[in-house]
Amino acid sequence: MSNTDSFNLKQDRRQWLKTTASAVSASVLPLPSMAAETTRESPAPATGQTAKTAAESNPASHFFTPAQHTMVEELSETIIPADKHSGGAKAAKVADYIEQCLRETTNDEDRALWHEGLRLVDLMSKHYTGKSFVDATPEERLSILTVLSDNEHVTELPEVRFFRELKRLTTRGYYTSKIGIHDELEYKGNRILMEYVGCDDPTPPTTS
Repeated sequence: MSNTDSFNLKQDRRQWLKTTASAVSASVLPLPSMAAETTRESPAPATGQTAKTAAESNPASHFFTPAQHTMVEELSETIIPADKHSGGAKAAKVADYIEQCLRETTNDEDRALWHEGLRLVDLMSKHYTGKSFVDATPEERLSILTVLSDNEHVTELPEVRFFRELKRLTTRGYYTSKIGIHDELEYKGNRILMEYVGCDDPTPPTTS
């Protein structure tokens, strides 16, 4: 794909979100008669060993389906990826943290937002890349989340509200994990400091 094509595609995605909620609903949001079905709809299921492992670790009592759990893993990893310094959101099991938060909440609106948000982001990915979010390349995933980030003010759209919650819980889950606290932030814990080393002042002292 050329730089021009990439730019046009990005602009097209921006237009998707800048459209009013009523206009977008005709092509993205479910019709009222489909509302009950929407909460049960999930991204395309994982295949092979991945699906088997996810199914074994996600009993019926869990909030996410196996496919949704996999998608949350990839979404959170796109926001906080692994690098040479520390593991990313997937290694920190951020998806498990989000799962626990949603399983324990009594706010039905929050629960509905996550199911609908996952559906819409996956639909957005299929519309523009021809692939589910999980099957998209890292660059394609980042492009989709960048559009959502650039349009965070369009809060009438559920996919935007979902993205804001995704970022909030991903950040909280990561930086309360061992990987986030000790590897990324290099927190040493409560230790006695034999010497206090303050910050260096980059401004040289002036002479009178």
